[in-house]
Amino acid sequence: MTEIVNEFAWSISRHREFQECPRRYYLAHYAFWGGWEPEASGLARACYRFTKMKNLDMWAGEIVHGTIEWILRRLWEGKSVTREAAREYAVERLRRGWKESKERQWERDPKRRVNLFEHYYGIEIPKERTDEIKEHVLRCVENFWASEVFAFIRSVDRTAWKAIEKRDAFHVGDVKVWVKIDFALAHDERFYIYDWKSGREGADDLRQLACYALYARERWEIPYDRLRIVPVYLRELSEAGVQEYAVSPEQLIEAKEEILQSAAHLRARLVDPERNLARMEDFPMTTETWRCRRCFFQEVCYGGRFEGE
Repeated sequence: MTEIVNEFAWSISRHREFQECPRRYYLAHYAFWGGWEPEASGLARACYRFTKMKNLDMWAGEIVHGTIEWILRRLWEGKSVTREAAREYAVERLRRGWKESKERQWERDPKRRVNLFEHYYGIEIPKERTDEIKEHVLRCVENFWASEVFAFIRSVDRTAWKAIEKRDAFHVGDVKVWVKIDFALAHDERFYIYDWKSGREGADDLRQLACYALYARERWEIPYDRLRIVPVYLRELSEAGVQEYAVSPEQLIEAKEEILQSAAHLRARLVDPERNLARMEDFPMTTETWRCRRCFFQEVCYGGRFEGE
């Protein structure tokens, strides 16, 4: 059997994680390694478990993505799908995930069973909060169903669909870059890359999509002038519709430079860059301790739930 190696790779989420807390980045991408093995250390097992953890908002976003993926895959397979069936699918995932987390089913299977941060650390969740999560998920699903984007997708022949929740890697220079394309299709000499957003608009959203445009250039050989990147904010779709953006050569060059600079910065922290080996002491904890209250790894940093200021 081929040995699994923890090789260095870059993604926009890893970049953000390091920016927020170098120690969390280390725990999530180095200390966790091998934590799925029976003979793993207590630290590795705990960190592996925390890499699979979600908070309520992340979980809600995951269900929105999963429901949209379910809708699109059914259409791809030529099966019928209704608005009510999509709602039922989302609600069932909410119920099942809540049960898995409350019953700590993740102890047997942390990779496939939901482990909610709030349950794990004993944070009280009022009914108003769970109602809010359910309402948010259903509103996003409803907004997607009623959107011009979904109508457009359905109008395009399925042979032109290029990706549904596609996780893949490509290289920028010598840097392996991970991406996850929510949806992509080709139509009328244009190539559209969609990213479903269940939260509010973020300052880095277009930078993230520029990275996906680089992937499309590499994997599908799409000329930059045919590319359109489309963030779809499902929480509150604008009456003006969804904004699509053209991609310029300057954007792609800038995205490449940012990836290479970020990757170089991350590699500089490694004790052995060739073998991708790191030491905890080279990745200090953040000084912005307000972040620690919402960090999944607080147990291994503080020995339990963070109680500081």
